Amino acid sequence: MLSKTTAALTAFAILALCTPAHAADPGEPPAGEVTAAYATAPCDPNGPTSADAATATQLNGILTAKLEGHMNAYRVSCARMVVKAVRDRGLAPRAAVIAIATTIVESSIQNVAETVDHDSLGLFQQRASWGSVGQRLDPIWATNAFLDKMTRVYPDNSWKTAPIGEVCQAVQVSAYPDRYQPEAGDAQKIVDALWKPRSLFGADFNADGIGDIFSEATGTLNIWNGQGNNNFATRQEIGGGWSAFSKPVAGDFNNDGISDLAAIKNGSTLNIWNGEGGNEFGAAVEIGGGWAPYDGTLTSLGDVNKDGHDDIAAITDGTLYVWNGKGGNAFGPATRVGGGWSAFSKPVGGDFNNDGIGDIAAIKNGSTLYIWNGQGGNEFGAAVEIGGGWAPYDGTLTSLGDVNKDGHDDIAAMTDGTLYVWNGKGGNAFGPATAIGPGWTPYF
Repeated sequence: MLSKTTAALTAFAILALCTPAHAADPGEPPAGEVTAAYATAPCDPNGPTSADAATATQLNGILTAKLEGHMNAYRVSCARMVVKAVRDRGLAPRAAVIAIATTIVESSIQNVAETVDHDSLGLFQQRASWGSVGQRLDPIWATNAFLDKMTRVYPDNSWKTAPIGEVCQAVQVSAYPDRYQPEAGDAQKIVDALWKPRSLFGADFNADGIGDIFSEATGTLNIWNGQGNNNFATRQEIGGGWSAFSKPVAGDFNNDGISDLAAIKNGSTLNIWNGEGGNEFGAAVEIGGGWAPYDGTLTSLGDVNKDGHDDIAAITDGTLYVWNGKGGNAFGPATRVGGGWSAFSKPVGGDFNNDGIGDIAAIKNGSTLYIWNGQGGNEFGAAVEIGGGWAPYDGTLTSLGDVNKDGHDDIAAMTDGTLYVWNGKGGNAFGPATAIGPGWTPYF
């Protein structure tokens, strides 16, 4: 609900019918001062989430320009909708950086619902000639309108190489063209934090935002793409030669928003294959040797230190270690998390309490499922007992990301050839087992 009346907004729109198309008239400042108290409309109809709040805290530690120290859950929810519109359109992350840089300047990433600058409204401060009041206050519509003009002004993907500030100005036609480029760095950080679909806590090799299943147990990489509602496409063979590698794990190790694979070759060298979308991968990238102690326990955790990069972990001699991702397929040194893991199955990662930080799940003594919630800084809360009866699934527990598109991470396991999925409900809770189907023995 808007914090100003609908009648007032309608009046604003009627008064503005004959205004020009640009975002702000010469001589008028942009509407979005950071601390100004403007009437705003929701960006996400469901409101900000706990993950938005966690992301805001993360960003407040790294932003350095106009929004330094000013991110909150609401602003993150607005940026999230802009990023979603770009990603759903199939454009590269740079398009989102351009759009976010524009919203930083124009509205401080607020869906401004009152006409502060003549008849301008919304995240992009679009004039009445852009669209109706309702359209301009719809972040998805507004972002697509911005992108429509961007791609017209910069055909043949030329916006990918033009300076970001220049592209923003070409779309907005602002009286203050120099204000956009200084926000490009922070816009990139915001997009880095938001670009990855939720399913990247599992695997998403076709970049559709739904978790996929993958296996190399037959020596060939196979992928079953998630289709939502716990449904999966038919198996697709990607390529052979996997017998020399440990069981691969999925994560976004180069921060491009597409799941990658990591595995240890011949019990020694860590390799990464960067996903390119459409279940395609680049050539193996050799990361380094010395991974023999971790050959059978390598796992992907998501982001457990809240720096925006996916991390990996492994166990040796009962001790869990974490390697924090740095982006670009690079990792920091091993960090010792703690001992006592000998009684547990190989852990899997996911965000099981929906706070935007990677968690760990594992089965103790072949019976009871536990979760350790990440707290940032490679720290985890006390073990939370989820329940017993997991003995049949002790050796096949896996994390899928979000396969039913409800915004929660799911887990899966196989027994007697049948694959089962437990849909996450948030708060470390899961629904009952859902049978996906038989015939999975060769792949687990």
